[in-house]
Amino acid sequence: MSSQQPAYLQYLDHPWVDSVLATLSREERIAQSVWIATGPEEDISHYVKTDQIIREHGIGGLIFNQGKAAAQTQWINHYQSVSKVPLAFGMEGEWRPYPNQMALGAITSGSLKYQMGARIALELKGLGIHIVLAPVRDADVTAALQERHLLSTGKYTSGPDHTEMDSVLEEVPGFAGHIATDASAMTSLATCFEQGDDNAGIAIRQIQSLLDQDKADTAAITLRARMILALKYWSGLQPASPADSSDNKAFIRDLYKHSLTVLNNSDHSIPLKGLEGKKIACIAINHQSTTAFQDMAGNYTRTDNFFWYPGAIAEDSLLWMLQSYDVILAGIYTAGQVPESQSGIPDGMDTFLSSLSETSHLISVYFGDPNELVSIDGLRSSEGLILAYQQNIYTEELAAQLIFGGIGGQGRLPVAISDKYPAGVGVSTPANIRLQYAYPENAGISSRKLKQKIDSVVTGGLVAGAYPGCEVIVARKGMVVFHKTYGYHTFDARIDVQKKDLYDLASVTKVSGPLAGLMLLESMGLFSHAGRLADYCPSMKGSDKADLEIKDILTHQAGLYPWIPYWETTVKKSGIHKSRFIKHDASEKYSIQVADRIYLKSNYRTKIYREIKKSALGEKEYVYSGLAFFLFPRVIENLSGEPYEDFLANNIYHKLGAWDLVFHPYPSYPLSRIVPTEIDTQFRKQLVHGYVHDEGAAMMGGYAGNAGLFSTANDLLKLFEMYRRMGNYGGEQLIPEEIMKLYTRYQFPDKGNRSGLGFDKPSLGERDGTVHDYPCPGASPSSFGHSGFTGTFAWADPEHEISYVFLSNRVYPTRENDLITDMHIRTAILQCV
Repeated sequence: MSSQQPAYLQYLDHPWVDSVLATLSREERIAQSVWIATGPEEDISHYVKTDQIIREHGIGGLIFNQGKAAAQTQWINHYQSVSKVPLAFGMEGEWRPYPNQMALGAITSGSLKYQMGARIALELKGLGIHIVLAPVRDADVTAALQERHLLSTGKYTSGPDHTEMDSVLEEVPGFAGHIATDASAMTSLATCFEQGDDNAGIAIRQIQSLLDQDKADTAAITLRARMILALKYWSGLQPASPADSSDNKAFIRDLYKHSLTVLNNSDHSIPLKGLEGKKIACIAINHQSTTAFQDMAGNYTRTDNFFWYPGAIAEDSLLWMLQSYDVILAGIYTAGQVPESQSGIPDGMDTFLSSLSETSHLISVYFGDPNELVSIDGLRSSEGLILAYQQNIYTEELAAQLIFGGIGGQGRLPVAISDKYPAGVGVSTPANIRLQYAYPENAGISSRKLKQKIDSVVTGGLVAGAYPGCEVIVARKGMVVFHKTYGYHTFDARIDVQKKDLYDLASVTKVSGPLAGLMLLESMGLFSHAGRLADYCPSMKGSDKADLEIKDILTHQAGLYPWIPYWETTVKKSGIHKSRFIKHDASEKYSIQVADRIYLKSNYRTKIYREIKKSALGEKEYVYSGLAFFLFPRVIENLSGEPYEDFLANNIYHKLGAWDLVFHPYPSYPLSRIVPTEIDTQFRKQLVHGYVHDEGAAMMGGYAGNAGLFSTANDLLKLFEMYRRMGNYGGEQLIPEEIMKLYTRYQFPDKGNRSGLGFDKPSLGERDGTVHDYPCPGASPSSFGHSGFTGTFAWADPEHEISYVFLSNRVYPTRENDLITDMHIRTAILQCV
């Protein structure tokens, strides 16, 4: 306790206190020291009884258990309206979802804890609360509460003895309520309440009887009433009105982020590096269903989920399955997730964890009290060990983000738990090497406004029929701040769009596939944007394409023909497939599958190359053409010595943890996870589902450069976030910064050509601030990206630190539906950010 006089005592002789006290009878002065308990979720009869007690006895205040803010505010305002003397209200209970005392002690930032106290004060004052009856043990939190005239209570403080903690709540035997007293000046009235007596009127009469018998001091009763009135005046007693807490989740996330404590980090196992070469298991210990920790880990890379709890599975069998994994991430849950008889730390868990650490690299997260951690040998032997103190959505998601380097380890152990782990220990780890998953406010954006704006644009498209469904994901400052799915796979509304679904990227493939490969090859000295086409594509020698400069091709000013409908040569005028090109059963001669039970002649790619070679060459001016992107996969294969798709996966996608950025997804993925595109009435005569929509890319076997990639929104965002960071991701420079800057800047702005090398860029010239400013008025000149014919869009803006992906199947059921462009939906969402 502080020896300082409580601040509210300066108002003991205030005119308001004097005037109110003068109107109170002896019984009413006694009643000021009598408070009763109430709760916002009890039966209505309880409220009626409380109302009656206030009217009849003029009690001093009420103590609320935590409940729904709206209901509580309503009753506080009502009770104030019927009370002769303004009531004081206290609230008891831990302040969930804020960190508990142990987690709070792990946070090294006093400023952050002070902000927590300020927020709690704002919330409670908004509810009409004047006294905090939870054990507040942190000096910074306490200071913030009391500076805002909110009285706090507690047994001790964790910081220097300079804050006011001069009110205590004493439990009264046999009484359902509580009495607020000042420890230095007031004695307990516990003796005045008989066992089982919960009647405020009886309590007041008992005290009156003691006064009549000279067993109690009338002056002391008056002083106590005066002190309580002074406390009421000091605390404000303003009408209750809930505070705006729209950014509270973001702040609470920051608190938990700063509390997570890395205790072990052998060989710098945290954050995980080299995802392309690691098979990762994520196991929930003492838990029976998929956890938020496992879900978040799955956002970063491909993981397989397992569960261990008493009686779940033969331990030997589970260990046998797990021994093939390079890394095991273990989340240890201590209570509330299994039957009560098995809660806590079950038998066998320690032995099981020790076995895991012997066969694989084990990174463990303990969601519980640090004092229990030391009894689990299997945890202490983990290569990586994170103490999360509590189990909730914040700690689970943040622990996974810490493992993968989205956030860094900052917490310090607040208490000594063993010789190995003294107080103050904690390993700092790198942050922001990969995406974080946060709230808009963490990146300086309003959640309410962002959601409202994006929902409005997307819903407009859904109502108009621009697409049956879509997905939007946005990152700002390296944090995913918005990710939402809308609608269905098709207009018959049978399958909801899910975040794990794959969309056909169409021309977004150009900048996500071959362009990534070419940039990487240029960084290796195997390719140059200043070279000629024939230098890398010998089949073009002897044609008018041989001397075309790669730079001109990538900026669409080489004069190449826009597009060739290769499929037309395979179909008769009657619409029937020509049998010399297409069969309905696979064979060595007909091995290129373009759709369900449609197989193209195996050597047809050669015909496509010939068509490109003999195509007409136009003037050297901007004309968008995808022809060269049919050639680039072969260029990449020739230069790298690897299959095109393998080169990209091994050197880019898997290093990003983007295992769902793939060519030819079916049958590796079930059709239920692949969003269909068009009902093709010209070439394939069926719904295109699981196969690339673009006919030319399909005739290349799905492994093309102009189209062919499928992806989840989350994995495509990783690629564009790497682009935004100028080639850096996961703690590795995947593409040199100078190469990224070269490819993403304007190449021929003096010619009115807005292209980068392969990348699309904002429109040039004077901008009028309307939708005609491509992609949107707010896009910076340094930004870049690409759109896709199927209704996709990806964009990165280094200046504004934005990465954005929009996926839809606007071509379902027909490509003739161009509302998505007419309504500027994709670019309007970018402007919302």
